Amino acid sequence: MKIEIENITTENFAPFGYVLEFTQDMTEPFHIIVREEKDPWRLALLRFDWHSVERLENHPHSMESFEPLEGISVLFVSENSSPEKIRAFLLDKPVCLFKGVWHEVLALSSQAKVKITENLEVTAEYFNLKKPLQVFAGD
Repeated sequence: MKIEIENITTENFAPFGYVLEFTQDMTEPFHIIVREEKDPWRLALLRFDWHSVERLENHPHSMESFEPLEGISVLFVSENSSPEKIRAFLLDKPVCLFKGVWHEVLALSSQAKVKITENLEVTAEYFNLKKPLQVFAGD
């Protein structure tokens, strides 16, 4: 399966979550993008060096942010109702996924690091792919 890697924009990432950035309509220096009142949350660092993806996961009860720190990575996502309709985004800016969005990351560099913010207790579901996803340069 060929999947084109897209640059993240507010518009093309909208089915999956929020792009964590200031926009022109945000006039105050402090702006809350996501607010979850009922669940405690955690910050985590994820270091990874895998260059193929064999499954996607989702968290039906938790939003999750991915914030690139080092290296170059791709974020694969698909909507909850259609995990086989995968899109790939160059993870070059922080994003926050909606609850239930299928996702996984892959390193394009030898290793990559991202910061993750999510609920303290996370339920995960998995979708095994028929073929591993890999990224190739060129045709």
